[in-house]
Amino acid sequence: MSNYTIDPHSFGTYYYTALLPTFATCTQLLLFGILLALLFNTTYLLHTKIPASRGWLVAATCAMGLFAALHLALQIATTVLSWRFFYLGVQGDAARALSVLNRGAVLDVVDDYLLVANNIVTDGLFIHRCYVIWGRNIKVIIVPALSLVVTAVMGSVGASHPNDIGRSNHYEFGLVFGMNILTNLTLMALTAGRIWWIRRDIVTVLEPSVTRTYDTVIAIILESGAIYCISIILYLVAVLRLNKQDSLPAIRVLRAAIPQIMNIAPILILVRVGSGRSVGDEASSSGVLESARWTFDPQHSLVMR
Repeated sequence: MSNYTIDPHSFGTYYYTALLPTFATCTQLLLFGILLALLFNTTYLLHTKIPASRGWLVAATCAMGLFAALHLALQIATTVLSWRFFYLGVQGDAARALSVLNRGAVLDVVDDYLLVANNIVTDGLFIHRCYVIWGRNIKVIIVPALSLVVTAVMGSVGASHPNDIGRSNHYEFGLVFGMNILTNLTLMALTAGRIWWIRRDIVTVLEPSVTRTYDTVIAIILESGAIYCISIILYLVAVLRLNKQDSLPAIRVLRAAIPQIMNIAPILILVRVGSGRSVGDEASSSGVLESARWTFDPQHSLVMR
């Protein structure tokens, strides 16, 4: 039997390649657990407190839950392959190790395309919400819709040009996420701004409890959007330090968190609206719920949808 000794540098490379996806999987498992809890709450609320337009909300919620589960499944599969790569590398079977690494690279590319599709669904929901709140004025959503199309095209191009380890180039996807932030900030400003403008016009003729309902809705919109935007900003900050080895774990963790947070944000809105919770305070459950089921016409009168 021949003795085989691997040099420390090669061992470190194999181990590091396996460890990074493991960090990413742990992150997704944690966030997916939070998402599952929110999904259970949303399912209950959709069947008890939000009967209006429940069909499409159920479909959208199921789609986001499915996307989150697929992201997690792909991440787990990638992690398993990375440890297989580590084992074969340590055993000195470089050819098979490279083959396993290439299969993991394919899964990374699939996950990137899945992220693009996931983003179309979630941002599409936010665009629809903005469209409804603006009295179904299609002119208002032209810019966000075009921004979403550009983001989807850039994301598809980035996913189709992976780097040497399979994952799409972080700088290319950094541009995609930058566009995503602009889209979400625009939608947040249009939606929350519209509600604030209506509140300003009617604050003198409505009771304080009603105006607090408007404040609650604005807070929910801004908080949910901020969670997603902040996660992307943290990822982009880590990418700017990509040339430093100690940034790679942070990049993988933050990159793994984005798909789950992308689905958590809209589901969190449903949960908070249904439970009637405002920012740190208890709001009127029925009041918040009604505000979610009502939208506004150009004359600022309430119209049931």
